Amino acid sequence: MRELSQSAGEEYLSPGLQEILHGSGSDFIAFAGSAEHHRSMKWNAAIGSLNGKVEHMRIQPGIGIGGMVLRHGTAWRVDERTNAALLRECPVMLAEKLRAALGLPVPASHPNHASGIILLGRRKDRPFTEEEAQRITSLLLKRGDR
Repeated sequence: MRELSQSAGEEYLSPGLQEILHGSGSDFIAFAGSAEHHRSMKWNAAIGSLNGKVEHMRIQPGIGIGGMVLRHGTAWRVDERTNAALLRECPVMLAEKLRAALGLPVPASHPNHASGIILLGRRKDRPFTEEEAQRITSLLLKRGDR
């Protein structure tokens, strides 16, 4: 997903994020890219934010849903039945009042490294299914081929 992983302003990211947001039935979407610190990321763009706090947050490995994606390099789901502790501990989940979330790594040219993270959230208690995670991952991969 080259266009979302490049360093760019929100106006460049927004069309791709909007497409994923609407295609996933989510209320919130954010993209994180590399920050100046090694193994750290920053939320570069957010759509559907309640308060704009997310774009000031940094992602550290293992902290919150973004941090879990960063640490493990795989999709991560959070809702009351799956990883419920993150629902009450994740800074993004708390700031945005999300009841369900799906974090996905944005593929990079190197197979064992994510060039970014996409976080989708829902404010209603409607968890993301494994099938939805696979479909959205396919959409990310398809967009990356453009």
